[in-house]
Amino acid sequence: MARMELMVPHILKWEVGQTKEEIEKKIWDKLTPRQIYDRVKSRGYHCISGDRGEHTMCGVTLDTFTDWRTKQGKPKPTIADLKALQYDEWLAILKSGFWGRCKADQIANQSIAEMLVDWCWVNGPVAIRKAQTVLSLVADGIVGAKTLAALNAPGTLSVFNRLKGAREKSYRDIVALRPSQQIFLNGWLNRTNSIAYKN
Repeated sequence: MARMELMVPHILKWEVGQTKEEIEKKIWDKLTPRQIYDRVKSRGYHCISGDRGEHTMCGVTLDTFTDWRTKQGKPKPTIADLKALQYDEWLAILKSGFWGRCKADQIANQSIAEMLVDWCWVNGPVAIRKAQTVLSLVADGIVGAKTLAALNAPGTLSVFNRLKGAREKSYRDIVALRPSQQIFLNGWLNRTNSIAYKN
């Protein structure tokens, strides 16, 4: 079954980026997910004009962080709280809001799990509905027995390619509806293509 910790370096790479030193020395390959987070968090905060996520810390938006904190019975966070987001809380947000929502622990193939969860991380729950549509399921946004059966069906390369194709199409559709998002298209497509299929 898929394992969430294997996906953490991918998310942090795309949300924060690797430095030349990290690439040349392959530092990331030698670190645990927590060590990677601690290494990159100083450059993890972003506020990009035109990005619908606006304020983010290692990919967690202020809205997502606020929702998470509210569900924990904690006060509404500030931007300063977001900038100080620690690994344990970041990981809990990934686990409950994205990995858990996709029930990725029950997806047999790591590549399929990462394609779906990363899509959900970037685009929210709509990614699940789009995945269900391409898998010829009722698009209710809930990963249940039928969705898991389709994700775990024989022919995992075909399932992976269908998800990947639908994800790429969804980004092109976003740009067609909102041309201002064109500046993000290459990044979205490169991120999608960086997830390689492994049996």
